[in-house]
Amino acid sequence: MSETSDLQRRLLEHEVLLEMGVELASTLDLARVLSLALQKAEELCHAESSSIWELDDERRELFFRVVRGRAAGEIQSLRVPLGRGIVGSVARSGRAEIVNEVQDDPRWSGDRDSHFTTRNILTVPLIARGSVIGVLQLLNRSGGEGFTADDLRRMQLFAGILAAAVANARLYSDQKRTFLEMVTALSEAIEKRDPYTGGHVRRVVTYSVLLGQEIGLDVEELEELRLAAILHDIGKIAVPDQILQKPARLDAGELQVMERHTVDGAELVGRIRGLRHLVPGIRSHHERLDGKGYPDHLTDEQLAKIPRIIGVADTFDAMTTDRPYRRALTPAAAAEEIARLAGSQFCPVVAAAFGRLYARDAFTLEQGERVLASLSALVPQG
Repeated sequence: MSETSDLQRRLLEHEVLLEMGVELASTLDLARVLSLALQKAEELCHAESSSIWELDDERRELFFRVVRGRAAGEIQSLRVPLGRGIVGSVARSGRAEIVNEVQDDPRWSGDRDSHFTTRNILTVPLIARGSVIGVLQLLNRSGGEGFTADDLRRMQLFAGILAAAVANARLYSDQKRTFLEMVTALSEAIEKRDPYTGGHVRRVVTYSVLLGQEIGLDVEELEELRLAAILHDIGKIAVPDQILQKPARLDAGELQVMERHTVDGAELVGRIRGLRHLVPGIRSHHERLDGKGYPDHLTDEQLAKIPRIIGVADTFDAMTTDRPYRRALTPAAAAEEIARLAGSQFCPVVAAAFGRLYARDAFTLEQGERVLASLSALVPQG
């Protein structure tokens, strides 16, 4: 290769690195940009597949943050203990490696996908503030040749940029988790004033995300739904104890006070600039499509998506838990009631999603917890 062509190639490499740096610094969609970065890495090193692994410090395991290629579907849920295999070994040592004959490496345990054969691997640690936080990996250099020292040099440059992005995402994830835990604790503390609704907040959150996923909400919408569901009853902080804890059905005046919790909750959350987008879910989760709900008597075309979802989740939980003035309905009876009121009280789309989930025994707290766990694994892009 001539000196001129080598210089042009290096200029192209640095141009790609600068583009990735700018994208990663400015985007709110980290997963998209990391996937794009892997695509560029594959092009520069002529690789068939690529991945970014992240280190779970608590469990001492590596998991995929992004994975590309034919085998992605088979392995994206894979977790590898630190120190195991080639990727775990590099994560432990902090030293990059090229293994061009993986079948001869004692650390190699074989491919999970029978349609994909790994021939060679380039593995580079992602290091931030002196600690390994993950691994960048390329598989199978095309053309029958193994990865080269030049490929390793390119990927070490790439890894420096990607490590900073992943480290920032981890920090954001930790902050978000702390915020969610704080908000949930606040909502549950308010809930404990009412001896008849223990666990209501968590159940409504869980049922809500189940319904949201079934309807097809994207990750950002599911995150908004989760937070709105956590805070949906926060306005009950203003309801007097003698009403909130009354061991009998409320009279008309008391019911009017109780119904103000939607307004008080919306006003409270509306004062926080970063949470104002949650106001419709909090204010309107007791509205009905026929206009007979509260506090604003909204009708079908006026009611937003998130309060429609929370409304079904909230009502199902209310119907299936004991209250001092009535016994709980069975889940089957509650499901029939939701189906009967679809189109009048409940959104038909949400009621239909509920019906599908219930029919396949998937409207359970266990299934909802899995959805919540998947949301926690998908670090918010920021």
